This record gives sequence, structure tokens and C-alpha cells, in this order.
Amino acid sequence: MQYYYHEMLTNLDDTGFGVIYIDRPNAYSPPHWHSAVEVLLFLRGSATCKFSHSTLKLEQGDVCLINSHDIHETRCSHDARYLVLHILPGAMGRYVPDFDQLTFSLKFDPDDPVKSGALDEIRQHITAIGDLRTREESGAALELHARLFALTAILVRQFSRPIAQEDSNRQRSDMTRLEPLLDYTQLHHHEDLTLDQAAESMGLNREYFCRLFKKNMGVSYLTYLNQIRATAVCRELETSDDPISVIAERHGFTSPKMLNQYFRELYGCTPSEKRKAFREMILDGVY
Repeated sequence: MQYYYHEMLTNLDDTGFGVIYIDRPNAYSPPHWHSAVEVLLFLRGSATCKFSHSTLKLEQGDVCLINSHDIHETRCSHDARYLVLHILPGAMGRYVPDFDQLTFSLKFDPDDPVKSGALDEIRQHITAIGDLRTREESGAALELHARLFALTAILVRQFSRPIAQEDSNRQRSDMTRLEPLLDYTQLHHHEDLTLDQAAESMGLNREYFCRLFKKNMGVSYLTYLNQIRATAVCRELETSDDPISVIAERHGFTSPKMLNQYFRELYGCTPSEKRKAFREMILDGVY
């Protein structure tokens, strides 16, 4: 059974862009989706990115694009490091009115000099953006955003095509409807959230809500909630020396058995085994 969750992006600024480095040895992100278009440049290591109908192998120097609302999962090598850009379609609508009706693809004939050159430009922009994000001198932020807009313009001109209106509406309407609840669940996953509360927050009866949620997310709301909790526990195992039971309770788990169940489904091991792996990587100098 597949487990999908909506990733709430916290690195977006008021222009609709976000820039973040990812440096997580052996990191695994279970199947998820987000509202922003995501562009990645691999700086080190390798990764496998799985989509519903394809698998992409990524190495140093590769650029990957993930469309908004595309369900995907990633697994990185122990030394992986990459730069991620997020582009929020709603914000880009100020400049390209139909931006949210576009889909993007970096697949093209390698003998096409125009698109090959455009991809090289994108790679150069991302590299410069990574450098500019740490600069504090006057004008750095302005140049960073100039490059973000230039990169987005290249995507629109060279690597986009319209989505059929009916396909777009069918794909996104229910997910968009669910987003406030999914964001709230991520922020409040440590609380005693119930199925009835979730249904009531959307103004739906319990039975209809359950069908709507499972249809779009591939899993029940309570399973989704516990998946978010298990992912949060895993993140904290990287940095905290607190007992696993304390971390688990901090993120809403009251049963060690339930934590182990969801943790194994997501990561293929127990929390204690994952913590041991993190500590071994620290000793090996990976972190």
C-alpha cells in the first residue's frame, strides 16, 4: 500500500520562491506531494526519485524538476547534497496568468542545441543562487531573486506545455481542498487529533470525508497522521539524545508498538536501528 502526504513548505518567501540545501546522509522521503514546482541540482552523491510511472536516477550535476501535485519519493546516498528551489504557482500567476495550468518537463532530444543551452543556463542560475543565498552584501538578495525569475522564465519558455483544463481540475481540485487540513495536521501532529475533528474542519460528514481522503491520499486520515508522526520522530533521531520513548510521545505516539509499525513501513527498520545508523555515520565522518 502506498502512503502519500502533503509536504508543507516553510522556506517560501513572499515572492513565491524558496531556496534550501538538503544534506542528509541516506535520507528517505516517503511518497509525498507539494503545491510548488520543485527544481533540484545535485551537488554530491546520488539519489533515486520515483514517480507514479517512472524512476529517475540522479548523479552529481544533474537537474531534476518535479511538478506541483506530482506524487514522488526520494532515497539518497550517504553523501548526498543538493540544492532545492521551490516555485509557488499561485505567486507566479502575477506574471504568467496561466502558470498553474502549465506542466514542465526537462526531457528533450540531447541533440537539440536550444534546449541543451537552456538547461545549462538553468544549472548556472541554480549554482549562482546557492552562492548568493549566503551573501550579506548589498544587492545580493536582489540578484538572487533576479536569477530565480530568470530561471522560471526559461522553464516557461522552453520546458512547459499547457495541461488540459479538465485534467488539471480533476487532478488538483480535491488536493487543493485538502491542503489546509494537511498543513494543520503537520503543525499539530503531536496533539490528539481525531477523525471526527478532521471531517468537521472540512464541513463534511465522517463517511464522505473518509472516502475523499483515501481517494486522494491513498491512505486513511489516521494512517496519514501516524506517518507524519513517524517521519517527525525520524528527523529528531538525527539530532536528539533523548530516549526514543520521550521523542515518540513528543510527536503524538503513546504506543511503542504503533511507532515501530509505522517506522518499519516507512524506513524498513526500528527507531533504535535508525538511531544507531545515524550515530555510525557521525563516527565515520559522514555528518
